[in-house]
Amino acid sequence: MIKNISSWAEQVIIAMIIATILEMILPKGNSKKYIKMIIGIYILYTIISPVITLFNGGDIKIDYSKYNNYFANTDEYKMLEEKINDISTNSIENTYKEELKKQIQNDIKDIGFNLENIDFEINLDSGEINYINLTINELKNQNNENNIYINKVKIGETKKQNTISKQDIEKIKENLKNKYGIDSEKITINSM
Repeated sequence: MIKNISSWAEQVIIAMIIATILEMILPKGNSKKYIKMIIGIYILYTIISPVITLFNGGDIKIDYSKYNNYFANTDEYKMLEEKINDISTNSIENTYKEELKKQIQNDIKDIGFNLENIDFEINLDSGEINYINLTINELKNQNNENNIYINKVKIGETKKQNTISKQDIEKIKENLKNKYGIDSEKITINSM
């Protein structure tokens, strides 16, 4: 019993010391009174917590079983829970893939090229990129992004297949390899 009282007294003293230190470092302003109220509730809880545990037989117990009967046994609840899990998982996966696309697009743009199309496969469990297929072209004017350039088209003339040098392709592959940890063999780059 004496150990419990001394432990409780130590907790109250520590709470008071923490509260005093927090009050000293608080800036002056409108929020100070709210923070003082929270500190007061913390101290009050520290003082009253042994009394609460005595009335509840040692621990604060909440019986959730009566609430589970309302929800856990219904098929609608189970279906709703599955749908929520599927939606959140798909949303997270799609968001991750879209952000990865934006990052790769920015990386390609920083090198001096424009990303026209990207296709990749990623193992979401490990975060490892299985392959990347890129279609890129050179940026015509890096300073003014509002300009649209249209290449001249002649009927009967074949289009150049690869307008980007092998050195630039290797530079892009090396950049992606270093940043995303993907082998160069798994990166395919096509030019427009």
